[in-house]
Amino acid sequence: MATAATKGSERSLPLFYKKPEVLRADKHKNISLVPDVKFDFARSANSLPINAAEMPRAVRHYPIVFTDTASPFPVAVVGLRQGSNLFIEKDGSWAKGIYAPAYVRRYPFVFMRSATSKTLTLCIERNSSRVMENRDNPFFIDGKRTDVTQNALKFCQAYEVEHQKTLDVSRLLTKHELFTSNRGTFTLESGEKVSLTGFKVVDEKKLNGLPSEAFDELRAGGALPVIYCHLLSMHSWQNLIAREDAKGI
Repeated sequence: MATAATKGSERSLPLFYKKPEVLRADKHKNISLVPDVKFDFARSANSLPINAAEMPRAVRHYPIVFTDTASPFPVAVVGLRQGSNLFIEKDGSWAKGIYAPAYVRRYPFVFMRSATSKTLTLCIERNSSRVMENRDNPFFIDGKRTDVTQNALKFCQAYEVEHQKTLDVSRLLTKHELFTSNRGTFTLESGEKVSLTGFKVVDEKKLNGLPSEAFDELRAGGALPVIYCHLLSMHSWQNLIAREDAKGI
């Protein structure tokens, strides 16, 4: 499964971000955002972080599981093989009619904290193919933010709010020891067997065995919709198998 950090870096960086820079009028006055959205940067990710608010839309398309980490976080599984995203077309577009997670729609923007500050700052991935040296669609005009930057700021602010809510839900599920490690083995039309490991799921037996007080805490904390979407999404593994089979046609 894909991870949300870059190993070997001096500090953890979000998935896909290699050279994020604070977006500043003095430094980035002569660069622009390419309007044509492409998702080639996510081709090698077979899972993507997903916030709780997105789950009702994502559940129809992807299995939603949790990272096998000390602090599990929900991810949408987008491929059955390491290094393979089944939902990016040859031209770099996201598969038509399929919900694209906010995590990839946010790119190349991101909120980040400096090592000495808790304040979140809008940054941009300087290595992104959507960031160009021209004035066609600038981030700043006369030192002021353009609509491009303002819209990115609003999107990242909204994303961060939902991300924090999702973290709270995940902590609640961890508190009640509802996670269990899992793996999936799938048989393709060719007869090949493909296995995925390194993820967690909610243990339904543990969930059903919770005392009423704990169940009430899950409901009050907004965890129940997350749990139900996660469990319902298990039916979406077949979508991935069908897409993997279609690659060989």
